Amino acid sequence: MGSKVRLIVLICVTLFSCSAAGQRRDLSILDKILTDLEKRKQVMGSIAFSENGVTTYARAFGFSKMKTGAKADTLTKYRIGSVSKLLTATMTLQLVSEAKLNLDDKLSRFFPKWPNADKITMKHLLRHESGIFNFGKSPNKKYQNIDPKSKEEIIAVFENAPVAFSPGKNVDYNNANYVVLSLIIEEIDKRDFAESLQARIIKPLSLKNTHAGGFIDEADNEASSYFWKNGWIENEDHYSPSLLGAGALVSTPGDLNVFLKALFTHEILPKEQLREMMNLKGGMGLGLYVFPFYGKSAYGHSGNIDSFEAFSAYFPEENIAFSILLNANRKDFNKVLVRCLREYFGL
Repeated sequence: MGSKVRLIVLICVTLFSCSAAGQRRDLSILDKILTDLEKRKQVMGSIAFSENGVTTYARAFGFSKMKTGAKADTLTKYRIGSVSKLLTATMTLQLVSEAKLNLDDKLSRFFPKWPNADKITMKHLLRHESGIFNFGKSPNKKYQNIDPKSKEEIIAVFENAPVAFSPGKNVDYNNANYVVLSLIIEEIDKRDFAESLQARIIKPLSLKNTHAGGFIDEADNEASSYFWKNGWIENEDHYSPSLLGAGALVSTPGDLNVFLKALFTHEILPKEQLREMMNLKGGMGLGLYVFPFYGKSAYGHSGNIDSFEAFSAYFPEENIAFSILLNANRKDFNKVLVRCLREYFGL
């Protein structure tokens, strides 16, 4: 169940300094790099940078649907995999700011029959320290292909799952934590997760190209994904409703950059809760990671699902947001990221 995120750590040591935010940038080399990757059939997708909330670079490359010849544009929507967790964590902390939830609240408040429910806190869930069984890593066939369709089926799976470890004793990146947080958001808000996402993030920020889940809708400019085997081969559409806010969201680089800017400038989350979110333990905060890059620090998340790859992060000191969403890739994703960032910052 769920997508397996690739934690990307952009660690580079250099004496160079990044260009100041707002400085005019020569992005012609970045354009050439992306054009070359597209011509050589290395990647397909979309990328965007913004500074102080203003888009400074946006580019799409490749196809959204190869069999129809539909080219991607900057409004093409992609599945963002575990970048979804960044939005889910924000919604959870919004509930904290509204005094509807406390980070030390126990899981037993919502699901008293679950294993270790009286020991697992909201903070454990947000930081992947809960010890909830990791279905995605299980060698047991009964869990490998698990795909509950209804809320009742999802709850039943968790209620009968074994315990992986004592809460707080370990960190295990696990989609299950964010499926549970999605259920808690539903419980408190008394509406579906998709409706909460709409009310809490999409509508306030006017994100016109972001939504929760669903099968790929070509008519709505949603991209299909592809893997390489002597040519690009289209993936089957494997949408899983059970992923909820753990990895089922759809968006564009532009929308994600708007969200990031709003998050880090306290438009949708008060300072106190953002501080909690950025409180790092082993490089991991509450729903986000820190990504060092040439002496600077970006905060965000990465993800992948069904050959879609995603990365979205914010440089608070520079007020720069960067998001890249791919629907096909034959390169090392980390190297693509580093190359794009190097050229943008003029290193």
